[in-house]
Formats: sequence, structure tokens, C-alpha cells
Amino acid sequence: MNAAPITLTVLGHRGEEKRFTFDQPTTCVIGRANDCDIVLDGLEHLDVSRYHCQLEFDPPGVRVRDLGSRNGTFVNGVKIGQRRTWERPWEVQRDEFPAHELQDGDELRIGDVVLRVHVGAPADAALTPF
Repeated sequence: MNAAPITLTVLGHRGEEKRFTFDQPTTCVIGRANDCDIVLDGLEHLDVSRYHCQLEFDPPGVRVRDLGSRNGTFVNGVKIGQRRTWERPWEVQRDEFPAHELQDGDELRIGDVVLRVHVGAPADAALTPF
């Protein structure tokens, strides 16, 4: 029996939505750098760090960890991580910040970008590049 897939819905500034579905254990880094799994680039994402946060999928579970971002990562409006103002990105250990369990319906905010977590989403919400 397969575990329920997890779908992230990225809500864009202009009302557009992108969906990413994960049905196998994997990690996903979100940020502005071209080698991130979900790249948030452009002038509207200058408040997103190059390597902002990491999602750890093990369906039906998912956890998020801030990677020492400059502006912080928020779950349902609560800040879960941010590097100290005097630290440079290369001075922060990626595992310094604890991982936080996400539940169905939780909202993750990275800069001005909101991602909604759905557990058990329909299979037609295929992985789409952002």
C-alpha cells in the first residue's frame, strides 16, 4: 500500500498556482539559487535566500527546516528559523535549525511566497517546474 502523496501548492503574486507532488521519500531545497529543487527567482523574490529552506518528505509525513535564511521561514505565521544578523550564509550550519513537522493544511511562508501543504492530494497534481 502506497502512502498518501504530499502536494505543495505555491501561491504566486498574481494569483497563479504551481503544484509539486511528492510520493516518495526525498528532500527538496527551496531558494533563489539555480540548483535548488524549487527555484524562486526574479525581482519579486529578493527576500528569499539562495538556499532558504529544506523540506524532507517521507509520505505521508513532511518536515521543514530553515537553512539559515536572512529573512526567516514561517509555518502558519510562526517563525521557525533565521540566521543571526551578523552571520554570513557560509557561517551557518544547515542542521543548526530544528526541523518542524508539517500537517495537512499548513501554510509555509518564504519571503512573500506562500506554500500550502496537502496530504493525500489527487495524483493529477503533477510535479511542475516553477
